[in-house]
Amino acid sequence: MTIVKNVFAMMFGCVVATAIHAQSQGQSVTPKQFFPSNILNVYSPDDKGWIITGAARNGISFGKKGTETNETYGAQVIFFEKPPANNDDDDGFITFVKKRIAAMNPTPRFQELKSSYQYSESRGYPCVDVQITFDDTAAATPTGNEQLKLQVISLYCRHPTQQDLGFFAAYSHRGKAIDDQLATPARNFIEGINVPRK
Repeated sequence: MTIVKNVFAMMFGCVVATAIHAQSQGQSVTPKQFFPSNILNVYSPDDKGWIITGAARNGISFGKKGTETNETYGAQVIFFEKPPANNDDDDGFITFVKKRIAAMNPTPRFQELKSSYQYSESRGYPCVDVQITFDDTAAATPTGNEQLKLQVISLYCRHPTQQDLGFFAAYSHRGKAIDDQLATPARNFIEGINVPRK
């Protein structure tokens, strides 16, 4: 196991252990349920209907059904290995984030429709604010694969005190139509993910 993976296991394990102890995968969470750790404070989304869909050493994810057939919402917080030191400038970090997103959403299944990447240090440490929309041409649904829109609003950051780590918080919607009200709940979720004060 690498040093970074050991860091994941030791540091983020606190979040995961709390999540699994409090709730089993597939069980519901309360709005803004708190999953604390010494490296990152995580809260579930702030409305009803969410469940834990996954918990591992490097992150936790939540899911919720929408009102339309095969419509879903997702929220997740994931740690990743920090980019090399030569990517410490804003352009380098944006390039790293773009490559990571492309790897997680590969063509031809995911067809990018529009995207924006904005570097920010408003939190006091480097972050990239991302908004991206795809055509997911083979979304797995209970009724089989179909083409759906996938919207993702996310924030990728370098952890300010754990120099080997970065993290991202993302909020997404998948459905036949675009959800033009996605920005508010996405921002509420992302803003709630924060580094504990020492």
